[in-house]
Amino acid sequence: MKKSIVRKLFLSITLLLVIFLLIVFVGQSIFMQSFYTNKKVNIVTDELTQFAKGYKAGKFNKNQFQKELQKLYSKYNTTLAVLDRRGVLKAENNFDLTVLTNEGKKVYVPLNNLLYSDQIDSILRLNIKENSRITIRGYIQDDYFIPLYIKTNMGVWQEENQPSNPVQLSTKNSIQEMVNIEIKGKVINLHLPIANQYTYSAQLNSLMGAITDWTKSNEDFSEYTEADFPLIYRYFDRANGLENKVFIYPISTNDGSKEVIFAITSLQPVNEAMFVLKDFYIYAFIIALLLIVIVSFYYSKMISKPLLKMNAVTNQLAKLNFNEKIDIQSDDEIGQLSNSINSLSENLASTIENLQQVNSKLLKDIEKEKQLEQIRKEFISGVSHELKTPLSIVQSYAEGLKDGLNIEKNGYYADVILEEVDRMNGLVVDMLELSKLQSGTYTLRSEPFLIVECIDHVMIRMFENSSNNNRCKLNFNLDEDTLVIGEKRKIEQVIINILSNAIHYGNPGSVVKISLLDKGDHVNIAIFNEGNPIPDDKIDKIWNRFYRIDESRNRQNGGTGLGLSIVKTILDLHHSTIKVHNKEDGVEFIFNLKKYLK
Repeated sequence: MKKSIVRKLFLSITLLLVIFLLIVFVGQSIFMQSFYTNKKVNIVTDELTQFAKGYKAGKFNKNQFQKELQKLYSKYNTTLAVLDRRGVLKAENNFDLTVLTNEGKKVYVPLNNLLYSDQIDSILRLNIKENSRITIRGYIQDDYFIPLYIKTNMGVWQEENQPSNPVQLSTKNSIQEMVNIEIKGKVINLHLPIANQYTYSAQLNSLMGAITDWTKSNEDFSEYTEADFPLIYRYFDRANGLENKVFIYPISTNDGSKEVIFAITSLQPVNEAMFVLKDFYIYAFIIALLLIVIVSFYYSKMISKPLLKMNAVTNQLAKLNFNEKIDIQSDDEIGQLSNSINSLSENLASTIENLQQVNSKLLKDIEKEKQLEQIRKEFISGVSHELKTPLSIVQSYAEGLKDGLNIEKNGYYADVILEEVDRMNGLVVDMLELSKLQSGTYTLRSEPFLIVECIDHVMIRMFENSSNNNRCKLNFNLDEDTLVIGEKRKIEQVIINILSNAIHYGNPGSVVKISLLDKGDHVNIAIFNEGNPIPDDKIDKIWNRFYRIDESRNRQNGGTGLGLSIVKTILDLHHSTIKVHNKEDGVEFIFNLKKYLK
């Protein structure tokens, strides 16, 4: 799975980025030039429209006028010029001369158009000065003389591409015919630029060429509305091989004069950029492709790492191993999913642990139920066995009394019957006592009592008015005021049963020894009788119900067979232990009781 998901993510991300890269490169190659051109045309159109409205309203003085021109050139690489109705370029400083002809007539000659062209150096080399002789050929319109040829004693300047028609900027309805003439005289008034007072650029020269070309078309502005302006033309400057966009915006100023705003912007930057980009794209594509491969690989690893971790943890969950956790600290959907899996793991672990505990308890309950069932079976079997013999004896002796077989022995028969009835009564009492103790419902009434006093009381009860009063000896190495905790009546029953068992199975005439030993937090009670040892294979069975080591002696010398079972059950309720040991000359029972600590 690891390789599969990483490979899928890597391939999908790489393919997506490569497609995106191709779209970008192809889009730039196909659409960038036209987008750039349209965008620039829209920007220049908006700027020219705002300039035309301000200029038409007379908002610009000379300084503001120049600032607007400079802003358009520096910000948008756009050169702007304003021509009056005669086609003369308006400038910050008018450059002109006045000639007094040989006939005594003054002729005004504007030079603005020439000073903003590549012919400015040729004009300045003529070294025109006041009172110098000059010859000029050109066109006259109103009181303007538009020169095409100038001659001084320093040289000659001539327009290289003289138009066949004069420049016309008015509409067809106001065209005035211009006459090609020559004037001679001397210069009486002169305004020529000094250093840095004139501007020349290839773009301005292109603008002047575009104006000249446009005037040849004799286009009539009356065919357009205000919403059609500015008019936009494509102009290819053959001198420098550059493609340009020309904007024409005719206006009527507040004083009623007709003027035309011309603007030109070059498209060369985008052409040069596209030419360079074609070679750049090859290297850029290779570098971008390498970066895409690297980024895709690491990104796919980064995305798949938590997924693989979650897969590993869920596989462990399937194997019921809840120790593995997902260590992801992000707050996104993957982090939330990781927290959910961790919570699921914890909940499953807790649930399974609870189920195991419940199952263990259930198994214990089942085992206990089996043991109780076995105990019931043994109980019924034991009771049946124990009651069968005395009932048979009672039945046979009762039948003998009824039949009157031997009248002289009627008293003996009655005594036997009563003895067996007493035996059965004791058996029933012991069985009820044992069942009550083992039922789990019996509650001890624990209280502190003097253990020495308790044993003395038992010995008095068992051996007072008895011929066996010297058969029991008490020995203790603790304070007579030592208190133990427990139910005194039940502890007395334990001591009585063990003493009775020791007397019954001890050697005739032997002494039963009772010893009390202080063990710090508890007291050991040991009861020893001389006699035959208990076989090793039977020593663990003496606590069972109705179990007797010597079956041949149980009817005359033994009890019901429940005494030691009752002892074991009572001590278990006291959380005490009892053990039996075979010694060289007899058997010793030892049990303990907790001391009462004040």
